[in-house]
Amino acid sequence: MKIQTKTLTTCEITDGGQGITLNLIDDTGAAVALRVPFEQAQSIAMTLPRLLTRAIRSISGNPESRYVFPLGEWTVEVPEGRDGLILTMATSDGFEVSFGLPAEACRSLGWTLATGRDGGGEEPEEKLEKRDVLAPPRVH
Repeated sequence: MKIQTKTLTTCEITDGGQGITLNLIDDTGAAVALRVPFEQAQSIAMTLPRLLTRAIRSISGNPESRYVFPLGEWTVEVPEGRDGLILTMATSDGFEVSFGLPAEACRSLGWTLATGRDGGGEEPEEKLEKRDVLAPPRVH
């Protein structure tokens, strides 16, 4: 069965967090609920940004185009007993995603942000001192 949606009305978690429900209005005006188990919702969430980028590339005809979420705010957390950080980025309209960054990725990202150059995960010979790269994070 194919359903053409017109409007997303509400979203909710179900079964104590084991699933989600997307409440929609279809193109005929009928209310439709899509219920998805947690694992499938996770797969959908991981797939949608890539699909949006592919759609934008198809629409624009430009293979370099990307669907870009505007950054509203970000936070960095240091999880207790873990080597690395949790980086959470959010848009001003409520979309939010968190990434677990291992220590090596933090160093590489810090170097890239500090120098404005992409080291491809590798710091070149003239690398910055660790204290210069990994200053305490500011929370916005």
